[in-house]
Amino acid sequence: MKTRFIALLILVACALPSPSLAATNEWSASVSVPDHCTVTDTDGISHEYSGASLGICALQAAINGGSVSGVQLSNAYPSFGLFVVGVGGVTADPSSEYWALYQNGGYASAGLTQLPVVAGDTLVLELHDFSDVFQDSRLTITIGSLAGQQASTPTGGGGLSLYDPFNVSQAISFIWSKQSPEGTFGSSLVDDWVAIATAGGSAGGMRAHVAAYMFAHPPVLSSVTDYERHAMALEALGVNPYLGPTDYITPIATAFDGVQIGDPTQDNDDIFAIFPLMHAGFTAEDELIGKTIAFIVSRQRADGSWDGSVDMTAAAIQALALAPSLPQVAEATEKAIGYLHAAQGEDGGFEDVSATSWVLQAVSALGQTPFSWNAGTYQMPDYYLATKQAEDGGVGPMGDETAKRVWQTAYAIPAIERKSWDALLKHFPKSAPSPLVLGASTSTMATATFATATTSPASQKPTISIALSPQAASSTQTATSSQADQNVIVTVSFSWTHEVLSIVVPWFF
Repeated sequence: MKTRFIALLILVACALPSPSLAATNEWSASVSVPDHCTVTDTDGISHEYSGASLGICALQAAINGGSVSGVQLSNAYPSFGLFVVGVGGVTADPSSEYWALYQNGGYASAGLTQLPVVAGDTLVLELHDFSDVFQDSRLTITIGSLAGQQASTPTGGGGLSLYDPFNVSQAISFIWSKQSPEGTFGSSLVDDWVAIATAGGSAGGMRAHVAAYMFAHPPVLSSVTDYERHAMALEALGVNPYLGPTDYITPIATAFDGVQIGDPTQDNDDIFAIFPLMHAGFTAEDELIGKTIAFIVSRQRADGSWDGSVDMTAAAIQALALAPSLPQVAEATEKAIGYLHAAQGEDGGFEDVSATSWVLQAVSALGQTPFSWNAGTYQMPDYYLATKQAEDGGVGPMGDETAKRVWQTAYAIPAIERKSWDALLKHFPKSAPSPLVLGASTSTMATATFATATTSPASQKPTISIALSPQAASSTQTATSSQADQNVIVTVSFSWTHEVLSIVVPWFF
């Protein structure tokens, strides 16, 4: 089990001494700790904490009661929560000092934003240098009671297990380590979800490798949901889903029967159609979107869910969030939120990794924060996902099937990054953009097939190399994109029956 090592960005590994006995700057407070509080960081941004009595709310209660002023809390490292940089106008020198946190005479097991407190606890904040020499400033907070709760005292046994925050970099490294030499992760389904996961900004070079494989190996798709998922993957990679070897949008749009998309007995094909279509030029004003949203709303159950499923309900919330002004969408969303709150476990999770990840994305789509999703404890959905990340960075037990772990990890990454599907997918117009034309005009058009794809160094701009290879002659022309954030080289082969003097390649970057 991984235990949290950092509470307030402690920069030394040695044990801390007990609180010193004398201080030049001494503040004290006895507080009643509420189960919710609003705290403002040094950037002027407010943070909400609710559902449990936490150390951060004890500190805020001391501030509100006038026992201490000049408190500064930084959010420079969001994954670790707010940490104290100043008390009573005394600010730690970031190059040599920090505020050490104690609970009941010992070093605290977590930072203030994740530290549960009970009546009778004592919290101490002391200014230390990096050698752990006390710097004559201390704040002591005594927890007199918990507002709205019966006072209690700590009991022995059990203990509190806290986990490191979910590590996205390790998760990306895990996924990349499982890519085959050919570039796949075992199936087009897993490949697509990995592609979507790379759009959050943390994937680095893996994004180019995933794109290169997809350009070179267009999948064979058999259902409308296959087209929906793959179109989402392409949009996440910044590739126009209308262009290339296959138009992946038209099969989705043509599956609309005037009421809904695909199988009329199912709603998952309708829910997942909204994302690629509304990133491919369709809007809430289009009949196809309006009626599909209406069909989705009509499929909601009395308990607020879709199909009695947490993950499908979370997906539906994300879809509805793209058309909030359409009839009954607001009411359906509120019912769905109620269903999800009731479904959350005491560990902060929802059934499993997949469901929890999609709920976190729905929370982001709603503009909410996970702090209002803590199931009455300090555990939030982020915490649940952190408990499922193994030592190798992947999600799930290390003995599980690799494809399953890659899939689950790909789900978890955008959830931790606070990225909804809408935020991950790029937008494209309904009509295809103008093609890139190389060479002089001709009366004969070449037919392009994607043959191979490789990646260029990250410092280079993307390049499309056009290889002309008729039996009688050969030549090569190269086009370089002006978009420096892409780094994929795609080699395209052509075949024709007449002399060709120009080549037209769809410009999809």
